[in-house]
Amino acid sequence: MRIHTRASGNDAKLHETTKGMMAMAEPIIKLGSKGEAVKNAQKALIERRYLPPGTDDGVFGPVTQNAVIRYQTDRSPGHSWAFSFPLKVDGIVGPATWFRLTPETVKRGSKGSGVRLLQEILKHYADPQLDPGAIDGDFGPHTETAVKAFQASHVDFNGNPLKADGIVGPKTWAALWS
Repeated sequence: MRIHTRASGNDAKLHETTKGMMAMAEPIIKLGSKGEAVKNAQKALIERRYLPPGTDDGVFGPVTQNAVIRYQTDRSPGHSWAFSFPLKVDGIVGPATWFRLTPETVKRGSKGSGVRLLQEILKHYADPQLDPGAIDGDFGPHTETAVKAFQASHVDFNGNPLKADGIVGPKTWAALWS
């Protein structure tokens, strides 16, 4: 499988991945990087409480690097939040970290790694109302019911109730702590 990543300018690169992640991703960013991709990563880290609000300045400095390392550590092998998509702890936001930090929007009928991650997170709650059924990467009726139950009982980063529509977009992913 391949991930398309935006390189500088309008050129696109293909990155191979062993996890079968298919998504338009951001470029690889690390200490010293600047720009919109850094700002996007910082916003996602803020929404998951790894950075304080207002620190999305588009500059990948030591504070952002430390937040990325903490985020990756919580999702690294041996940690319960790693699921089937563990992250390497390197302080670099590459394809695997982007996949976890900004997963693609999924909804009923979606299939693939994003759905599998969603199902694993929901199953992790060990709440019968949030049980998506089989972890099979297929967003069917059981997963949709579980997502709606999660959304009905959770709020977004700003404390607003999630819309219980069964669509897992950026606000729901952040609430799920992807």
